[in-house]
Amino acid sequence: MFAVTNFATLRLKAFVRNAPLLVVFAALSFASSPTAQTLSKSFSPTTIADGGTTTLTFTVTNPGGAPAVSNVGFVDTLPSGLRVATPNSVSGTCANAAAATTATAGAGTITTTNLQVPAGASSCTVTVNVTNAAGQVNASCAGNPAAFTNGAANVAVTNVVNGVTPGCISMPSLIASSIAIPTLGQWALMLLAMLIAIVALRQHHSR
Repeated sequence: MFAVTNFATLRLKAFVRNAPLLVVFAALSFASSPTAQTLSKSFSPTTIADGGTTTLTFTVTNPGGAPAVSNVGFVDTLPSGLRVATPNSVSGTCANAAAATTATAGAGTITTTNLQVPAGASSCTVTVNVTNAAGQVNASCAGNPAAFTNGAANVAVTNVVNGVTPGCISMPSLIASSIAIPTLGQWALMLLAMLIAIVALRQHHSR
């Protein structure tokens, strides 16, 4: 009699026998793959005068082992209390930071397309001047007021991970509350009243 060989069964047994090795190879491959580029942003300074400017810095970080890329993009929709300043002073350390970025003075959006980021491990930046919208001020960033807080929800990204954390700008009052307003004492008030009375009498007699 001839033995019947079930080739399908043999292939299945071989796969099961080698499965642990396949799992190990897959894990090593995943571990060695570089993660994606990450976008973050920050304001400096975080306190300005009404109508003053702050620098909004976008930082793209490329992890170790990752190749250079030239397709990073993002659109930052500023909160209602902030606008691109005049001048906008668009700059940065990314090779084409200024050329890749559109930030019209007085506008509420900043758009960057096809940004060039060097191979990792590295990082580069795009910087834009920002100010408060006319007639809108923020005395405090306590509670991150929506009109002056720029967070992850404000940014739409392309070919980069959104790693943005909330950043807020404040414009405190120019007059410190601790400054005492001078007041007139009782005798000074009496003297002032007498002077007013004398002036009134002279005007009356001169008629």
